[in-house]
Amino acid sequence: MLLKINEELNVDASPEDVWKLLRDTPRLAALLPGVENVTPLNEPGVEAYQAKASDKIGPFKVALNMEIRVAEAHEPSFLEASVKGGDSIGLNRITGSLHIMLSPASSATRMRFEADIEILGKLATLGAVPIRRRGTEKFAEFARNVQAQFAPDVRANLRTQSTKDRR
Repeated sequence: MLLKINEELNVDASPEDVWKLLRDTPRLAALLPGVENVTPLNEPGVEAYQAKASDKIGPFKVALNMEIRVAEAHEPSFLEASVKGGDSIGLNRITGSLHIMLSPASSATRMRFEADIEILGKLATLGAVPIRRRGTEKFAEFARNVQAQFAPDVRANLRTQSTKDRR
């Protein structure tokens, strides 16, 4: 099953600040619902990560071991990554690509996400509608998490922490 996802989000921050979030892998991973154990693969000359993603979609509880490779990054406006993974017993697999584009939008930054994902296995038997619906729910949760990172009280805490780190 092929799945195309297109989502947009406006964030009350500059493109440079949003870019810093995108490039801070531990911080970003903490904002992604269902994603845990993100670790760098430490391959010379390659930016790649290993992660575990889990969710319940319809009657299926899915836990996927994922590999994410950054294919292209143009600060502060474009990030492309490839994604592949599967469950531990080989019943479900996914492969695909993700594009994130940042652009100024009045006093905010517009984040545009495009993903082309191929889903194979038992999960694909659910069909595109429930999977797309679940993806939309997860993106909405991610969007709330990202927007909360740029709330005034969080920004103040980040500045205070940054000042402490420099001491």
